[in-house]
Amino acid sequence: MVRFFKLFVLFAIVLSAASGCRTPKNITYFQDLKEDTLVQVNSENVEIKLQEGDKVSIFVSCRDEHVAKMFNLLTVTQSIGNSYSNRVAYYTVDNNGDIDFPVIGKISVKGLTRTEVVKIVKEKLISSEMIQDPVVTVEFISMYFDILGEIARPGRYTIDKDKITLLDALGMAGDLSILGQRCNVKIIRQENGGKRVYMVDMTKGESVLNSPAFYLQQNDVLYVEANAYRKRQSIVAGNTVMTPSFWMSVISFLTSMYVIWIR
Repeated sequence: MVRFFKLFVLFAIVLSAASGCRTPKNITYFQDLKEDTLVQVNSENVEIKLQEGDKVSIFVSCRDEHVAKMFNLLTVTQSIGNSYSNRVAYYTVDNNGDIDFPVIGKISVKGLTRTEVVKIVKEKLISSEMIQDPVVTVEFISMYFDILGEIARPGRYTIDKDKITLLDALGMAGDLSILGQRCNVKIIRQENGGKRVYMVDMTKGESVLNSPAFYLQQNDVLYVEANAYRKRQSIVAGNTVMTPSFWMSVISFLTSMYVIWIR
């Protein structure tokens, strides 16, 4: 009986040590990348491109200010209490992918990057022979992505540059929480009139860097699924029997009962 008790105590010690020293799996990003690893990332066609419903601001300037005014939308003035503020006027891409530009008329901008919009507007202005030295500034208005689930700061974030990556998005949102499932990050994207889901394993560098969703698009939704531990927490006592602390409690109870019994 004494031998059994010693084995029992030894088992308790081993279990306690294992639970304290165990390294959680699937926590560290890019586990497959070593020093000097070179991963080729597809950087073609990754800039944000205009879609139906997007809003874009286009401002034209030149040496003749009066001529330039013909091609600019009027700035909208809003009253807020006793003060006034100017709101930037913008174009909305219609269902045909066009904007209605002053004097020039319809311009197709769907699928174009910001740089490409600048180029096509300049060409239209010069070909109209009304302005020969245009300077065109294009800015995207109210473009965003959403990030949900086990993340430090879930919410909606504005896209403020031509290229934004999955890593940029996670950095803006404060990274995944320790309870987020790093092996199964979902990116839900509007494509061809429907929704396409991309899966990214953040623990594998090549999975991240080579994913078609590494460069985000406007209206993307990122979802970080809860890991198994978090899911069990949602069930009453569902997490109890799976934890080392539960078995330590059982062992402690049985040990106490054995000591009382042999007295």
